[in-house]
Amino acid sequence: MRSTCARSLRRKCGPLLDDVALTKIICGELGAIAGWAWRENGPVYTADEVAVFYGTLGTGPDKAAGVRVYGTTDERFLGWRRVQLRLRGGPGRPDGADALSTPSFAALHGLSRMGGISSISRESMAPAGADDNRREMRTENYLIILDNLEALT
Repeated sequence: MRSTCARSLRRKCGPLLDDVALTKIICGELGAIAGWAWRENGPVYTADEVAVFYGTLGTGPDKAAGVRVYGTTDERFLGWRRVQLRLRGGPGRPDGADALSTPSFAALHGLSRMGGISSISRESMAPAGADDNRREMRTENYLIILDNLEALT
């Protein structure tokens, strides 16, 4: 059940950042890392880039990051979201996914006061094993605190 405060703020300021917009903001932040790319509408990623995907990882290029909002409730005006990154390294590289975690962590952890985001912090990570092409994967989970509505008006 929505609180009176959330209902009155929604009428005044509109909804908080939705999952689609939040996912695209995170994709954009990752795509700004040197050697990484986020192309919502193409062109196709090159083999030299770390491709950033909205949601599920594409089959190529080898090095990639998928971004997915998860674990929210049906409360549309919740002040926080969780985002999972799925990182995939190059084939035959046991450290491939781990190597991608350093720049992604540097880009996201501690990010604040931009695009409706108050703060981001990494909560956990876990190895996810290799895919059929021997590309190691890992997941990283971030807590994102959204700006309060008063700060956005």
